[in-house]
Amino acid sequence: MPVHRMFLKGPWEVRRLDREEPSRRVVLPASWQTIFEGSRCGRAEFRRKFHQPTNLESHEQVWIVFQGVRGAAGVDLNGQRLGGIDINDETAEFEITPHLTLHNELVVQFMFEANDAPDLPGGLWGPVALEIRS
Repeated sequence: MPVHRMFLKGPWEVRRLDREEPSRRVVLPASWQTIFEGSRCGRAEFRRKFHQPTNLESHEQVWIVFQGVRGAAGVDLNGQRLGGIDINDETAEFEITPHLTLHNELVVQFMFEANDAPDLPGGLWGPVALEIRS
């Protein structure tokens, strides 16, 4: 069966956790260096609200998929921990079907350090999407 994908481009609310800066709205995907104007390390929280997908059938599952990640992160949905993204992972996915409500909030607390390869993009530099799978 085909997978239906909905990209979570934006707006995302982003705030630094390691500096006193106002939060800002961004559209993803975008590298850490682009969002934070050349910064090569730090901690930030990315928040994105979305509605529950409609017309789900009983055999379908909803997943959150991160394609293009560099750094370490904790991932929460509606205040519940889904899991983590390891510093060595470039992709991650979590089934979110049992956690969905009518209105949802995804929170990704991200830590990034570009020490080993400063020219590579960091953060959530690839697409983030909801996938409906059978």
